[in-house]
Amino acid sequence: MKNFLKIFVVAAAVLMAVDYAGAQTKQGTHAVGALFSIGTGDVDGVGYTNYGLGVKYQWTFLDNLRLEPSLVYYFKKDYISQTDLTANVHYLFSVASDAIVYPIAGLGYTSYTLDSPAGKDTESRFAFNFGAGFQYMFNYNWGLSIEYKYRIVDNINRSNFHFGAVYRF
Repeated sequence: MKNFLKIFVVAAAVLMAVDYAGAQTKQGTHAVGALFSIGTGDVDGVGYTNYGLGVKYQWTFLDNLRLEPSLVYYFKKDYISQTDLTANVHYLFSVASDAIVYPIAGLGYTSYTLDSPAGKDTESRFAFNFGAGFQYMFNYNWGLSIEYKYRIVDNINRSNFHFGAVYRF
């Protein structure tokens, strides 16, 4: 644990020291994207993993601050499907002219549908999520991203791994 803390402190210091004046961190930048997601965690105490597809919109409303609403649909597995609607805020650190890292914090609304031979039931809950992401731009318009988000939802806490492509305009 002490080694992890040392690594975290050094990494945070390096991130704060980097030049974060890259074009993708400037106010007024917009992007849209598609993503593939893997969600894993406990549903009422039972381990559960499923896969989803989604879309996102990114708007850098202040230098280095980006708002990202997203919608992800997780495909049915063991009678359960899920839809996540989130609004996250990213603080952008440019680690190179074409790469950024960012912490994630946001709110969401999650809907779970149980569709089994015994019947159909839907539950919806508000969620809080936090995590980190990395985005690499191949050129001004096209890039790839990877994110980890931990979602805190009543009795259904999950880890979500997102792999995406973005188009900036």
